Amino acid sequence: MAKIVFCEDEKMLQTLYSAFLRTMGHEVHMVANGFEGLALIERERPDVILTDISMPGLDGFALAAVIRGKPMLASIPIIFVTAFAQKQDREEAARYAPISYLVKPFTKAALRETIAAVLRGESDESTPPTKRF
Repeated sequence: MAKIVFCEDEKMLQTLYSAFLRTMGHEVHMVANGFEGLALIERERPDVILTDISMPGLDGFALAAVIRGKPMLASIPIIFVTAFAQKQDREEAARYAPISYLVKPFTKAALRETIAAVLRGESDESTPPTKRF
């Protein structure tokens, strides 16, 4: 399937997301912050990047800005995965040309469908889910 770098600082969510994505057949690399994520992204050149926005050090917005500024990385699809659901948060995110924006908590189906759409080359901005991951 796909090579995914997922930047998420919460250990419990790292475990849940990585286990679920691996059951789907994806190669998943989890990191706890944007600095680790950037190093891994430069080395692995993933098919998709999923990143939380609120992380220590280099946050998701700053990570996306760096990625979009590097020609060798700029075309990698980014999916923001965040609890920030306000209009101004989405507007700020749009500055970094994400492919999608998932609001926590989201369902496994929403995550699966979003990644599948991105891999098909589609933008699939999900709506807030009705039940938790």
